[in-house]
Amino acid sequence: MSETTVETPTPEVAETIETPTEVAEPQVTEVPAEEAATEIVEPPPTDSSRLEGLLDALGEIPEKPSDALLENLDAKSIENLPDSMKGLFKHLVAAERQRVRQLEDQMSDRNAELDKKFEDLKEQNRIVIRNRAQLNQVLLDPKFQEFLKNADVPEAELKDPLSPEGMEQRIKKGVAEAMKQFQEPIRQSANRAQQMAKYQDFVAEHPKMNEKAFKGDVRDLMQSRRDSGSPVSLQDAYALVERDRMLQVQEKQTAKDRLKRSESARQIARSTVSSSNDGASPVPKWVMEKGYKGSRGNSARILYLRDNPSALQKLRAQQKTRR
Repeated sequence: MSETTVETPTPEVAETIETPTEVAEPQVTEVPAEEAATEIVEPPPTDSSRLEGLLDALGEIPEKPSDALLENLDAKSIENLPDSMKGLFKHLVAAERQRVRQLEDQMSDRNAELDKKFEDLKEQNRIVIRNRAQLNQVLLDPKFQEFLKNADVPEAELKDPLSPEGMEQRIKKGVAEAMKQFQEPIRQSANRAQQMAKYQDFVAEHPKMNEKAFKGDVRDLMQSRRDSGSPVSLQDAYALVERDRMLQVQEKQTAKDRLKRSESARQIARSTVSSSNDGASPVPKWVMEKGYKGSRGNSARILYLRDNPSALQKLRAQQKTRR
């Protein structure tokens, strides 16, 4: 292993690092104000610096707007402002809108980038899982598994260790034991990888598993069935949860339809009652009780109907209906 060497700085470099270089103080020569104004050229202010300067000129800006002040503002309050103030506010609003759009564009680009990275990681994860499963398939080759059986051969069945056959048997046994220890964690990891690969393929084919609530229901069902001693597969748990949700939706829709029908029945009943009330006599009770134009009884009733054609027409309609 090579050691990392650090070169020793030369005396000149070391002196420069340890001893700061003395800088001669500049000689200041007084310049008349007129000449200074002509010689010193300041960079032109940018739009942002101008905007910040205008905002600073407004004074301290509150963190939150006043609801009371905004409620009292109307179109006339804006119209009465000087044109210069209107222009200032317009450009302030435009600058804020531009800033918000820039932030939204940055966030959109950032989200798109994160989404792409997430999809790339998901694909890489799938590749790793499938590679583990393939490696396990290699280790499950019948010839390899046949060789691993040498690890289970009892010592009593081995031949004389000093004979060539016995030595070869013990070498195979040792290699098989080592390979078996090597294979076990790979086998366990591959089994988990296979299960995860199947799960990911299932989720890709059933998008509802991406919903947190739906996925939680499937997991809870599988756990409860496992605890009760009647485990259920992922596919069956998914189908059961989906069926239960469909039944719940149907029950809710049935309840809504039942409520609508009952409301319609109540409306029909109210309409029927209203219609029955309309079937009352078109002649008010006070005509029969107090009289009309000096007449009482049927005479008053006849006089009222003669003076009120609409009441007479309603009475004739009722008589036709009763026939």
